[in-house]
Amino acid sequence: MPRGQKLVVQIVETFREHMQPAFVEKLDAWKLAEQAHMEIPPVMIYGDDVTHILTEEGIANLLLCRTDEEREQAIRGVAGYTPVGLARDRRMVENLRDRGVIQRAEDIGVDKRDATRSLLAARSMRDLVRASGGLYNPPKRFRNW
Repeated sequence: MPRGQKLVVQIVETFREHMQPAFVEKLDAWKLAEQAHMEIPPVMIYGDDVTHILTEEGIANLLLCRTDEEREQAIRGVAGYTPVGLARDRRMVENLRDRGVIQRAEDIGVDKRDATRSLLAARSMRDLVRASGGLYNPPKRFRNW
């Protein structure tokens, strides 16, 4: 099946339940593919399809990256204190921030102490549908109204 163009925004906290990092160097899907003798790892979204990553550390606009190395460092730049984030190239992350590839709360005029969900334009699935002008039609299980 041909892959189309899409906007894929990944919103994730840097640490999951039990302080497990959400950012990892290699997905478990690779190990599963090996064990099950699959041609490709079973993933829902290919990494190169992700256009933006939003964490409590900031936003990485991956569409603005010029190279794979910039893309990697943009991801590391919002990965926080996970092993992935700690392996970032600080100088390159600052350059990406200067270009607007990575934006922190203070870069967009938001005081971190005020950065709560109340600042979001959409706080529910209904809000997302309304903001899209009806273009977004979420699966039934996500419709909570």
